[in-house]
Amino acid sequence: MHAQRIYLASDAIDRFDLVASRTALELSTTLIRALESGAPSTVQRTAQALLDELCRLTRLAGVQLQVRSVRPHNTKGELHGIFYPRGTGRRDANPYEYSSANGGGPLIVLWMRTAQRHDVVKPKTFLRTLMHEFGHYLDYALLRLGDSPHTAGFFKRESFLVRMLNQGSPRD
Repeated sequence: MHAQRIYLASDAIDRFDLVASRTALELSTTLIRALESGAPSTVQRTAQALLDELCRLTRLAGVQLQVRSVRPHNTKGELHGIFYPRGTGRRDANPYEYSSANGGGPLIVLWMRTAQRHDVVKPKTFLRTLMHEFGHYLDYALLRLGDSPHTAGFFKRESFLVRMLNQGSPRD
């Protein structure tokens, strides 16, 4: 019953009360250029700055970001990103496992290279994945849903975030 209430609440919300600042728009553009460099540290710094700005706009505590190189994969496919509401407490944590016993603050982990060919992911894909995982953070911290199921409403909120950051900027 509790899970159903969360699901229905999530599904009913299609956007956030959020307007991108000039800084957020500039950081989004800078992030796209940083991806072209192929340097994970540059991408991480820029993406973290973007998250910090979005957290400032929503008046939320920051969420930590780790950008790793090659996506992990298993029989189910490649992992693009993952959100840990309470962090992992370990930089080398297995991306397919989560344990609240590890502690820490909220953490987003993204990978910037494909698993098979090790190509840098397309900028639009990376930004969407970043906003997808940030959307999970917003579900917990801003909307206080207690969980963040993949409802139609969740995907509408994700698209809202991506469109907000793509204002007037053509993307690949």
